[in-house]
Amino acid sequence: MKKDSDFASGEHFSIVSAECYFQGTLSVQGSLRVDGTLEGSVDNARQVIVGEGGKIVGDVTGQTVVCSGEIEGNVCAEMLEVLGKASIRGDIRAQKMIVEEGGRIEGMCKIGGAEAVLPTKEEPEEK
Repeated sequence: MKKDSDFASGEHFSIVSAECYFQGTLSVQGSLRVDGTLEGSVDNARQVIVGEGGKIVGDVTGQTVVCSGEIEGNVCAEMLEVLGKASIRGDIRAQKMIVEEGGRIEGMCKIGGAEAVLPTKEEPEEK
């Protein structure tokens, strides 16, 4: 996260600390850091950071996703960083992706192009 806090600008930060376990879907308008365990999806985040001891079991959607822990689910982001100790098991759609040496990915990746952009709210199907 940035050195200078964005609290004055109204940026919201949420934290699931190392001692925490959360179950359910989080709809995050600002940034989220996960150092504990989150079972459920993360929707609409500006930035999602998964620390080395952090684990998300569910889909993650955000503008920027930085993983140095574990994600077991699909990831959709404009920018995805997979750090050296990270493990992602699921499909990835991103405009840009960086994978450090040692970072592991198990799943299909679609990087760049129109099909990699963040999904919009799906319209109901016509019958």
